[in-house]
Amino acid sequence: MQGYHQEPGFAQRTTPTGDLHKGVVSFMNGVYAWMAAGIGVSAAVAAGISMSPQTMYMLFGGPQMYIFIFAPFLLAIFLQMRIAKMEPGLALALFFVFSALSGVTLSVIPHIYTATSIVAVLASTVGLFAVMAVFGFVTKKDLTGVGQFLVMALIGAIIASFVNILLGSGMMSMIISIVVAIAAAGLTAYDTQALKQQYMMHGARGNLAVLGALLLYINFYNLFVSLLRLFGSRE
Repeated sequence: MQGYHQEPGFAQRTTPTGDLHKGVVSFMNGVYAWMAAGIGVSAAVAAGISMSPQTMYMLFGGPQMYIFIFAPFLLAIFLQMRIAKMEPGLALALFFVFSALSGVTLSVIPHIYTATSIVAVLASTVGLFAVMAVFGFVTKKDLTGVGQFLVMALIGAIIASFVNILLGSGMMSMIISIVVAIAAAGLTAYDTQALKQQYMMHGARGNLAVLGALLLYINFYNLFVSLLRLFGSRE
């Protein structure tokens, strides 16, 4: 992912102790707090829009729907490239704008899937995400190679999903969802490890906490949506 790189030889580094360890834990707690706040904004926006047929039609009843489909994707790319040079307040504000735009996209979900399946998949997503985050935080294995491979797999899946908009293949959609779910789960561990290492090396400079919240939010979003497509029950 953009925004940081693993340092070489991370596998040989030891787990920090004392004040540094406390600092890492506090930093990661802050990252997850901002990520959770972003998810909360998305959920509130999605719920509010989904309950208004007029708003749904205004947003998705014509070609303007593509604006709301692509806007979060483009903003996420922009933030990953520029966030290190932004003022902290602006970086955080744009993260919440991204979260709100993602909520607009998610507002169609209650009209496609049953409430029971949404809750069940959300609970599964939280559990799997937490497991992978803990693994990424505690493992001494360098995940750089795996992370780079998963990034390429995710990019390939995104390109394939755009192609499949034209093809409308159910089988391709299922394969894409499987690839995205695996990539999102693996990248959760990779990003967690990379954020931990960057904090240990350089501290929280360059809006690292907001960047981390953005990357982990994207992983959570991709994991939830892909699992919902695979296991969700349609209305």
